[in-house]
Amino acid sequence: MSENQATGLAGIEEVLVEHDERLADLGESVDSMAAAVKNLLASPPAATPAPWNWQELNGEQSVKLMEALNEWVTWINERYGVTDSFRIYGCWYRHTAVVEELTAAWIAWKAAYYGHKDPTNDPASWHDGTFWPMMKRIRTETWGLSNCHTEHADPRPSFRESTDPHFTDFLAELGAKTGPVPPGDDETSL
Repeated sequence: MSENQATGLAGIEEVLVEHDERLADLGESVDSMAAAVKNLLASPPAATPAPWNWQELNGEQSVKLMEALNEWVTWINERYGVTDSFRIYGCWYRHTAVVEELTAAWIAWKAAYYGHKDPTNDPASWHDGTFWPMMKRIRTETWGLSNCHTEHADPRPSFRESTDPHFTDFLAELGAKTGPVPPGDDETSL
């Protein structure tokens, strides 16, 4: 074999290796897109409440979610709560706003740490954009744990109705208004 033929074969071999690498990259991209499509197809309809939507859960679902959230909070305290200034106090579950904050942070943590084949900046973004700001809020806001250093202190001064008794009258007045109903607006659909 001549030197020119050997050089030509080496060039062909290099092109083949490069093509194999590109095909492998394309295969990974196709796999990634297929997984994304599968995930989208498996997603519940938008009208279906998420399984962490406290407002929509029954008693059994609430217990299961609270147990799972408690496991995560325990792990967070073991991982990050090296001093009292960084711990989530034990009465956290008695503060509804804190429960909502922790649930949101937990779900965001799952999205950042699960379901990724390749490295992403999601974990760093979770720390900077979710975790540390959430920790500051639940530790300093009056609705949070700011007054619970030694024992639980209920941040709600007293129960007050969210809507005053005149709301029913307001609805009656609103319903008494007449005028054309735009097409398709005969029923409220959210």
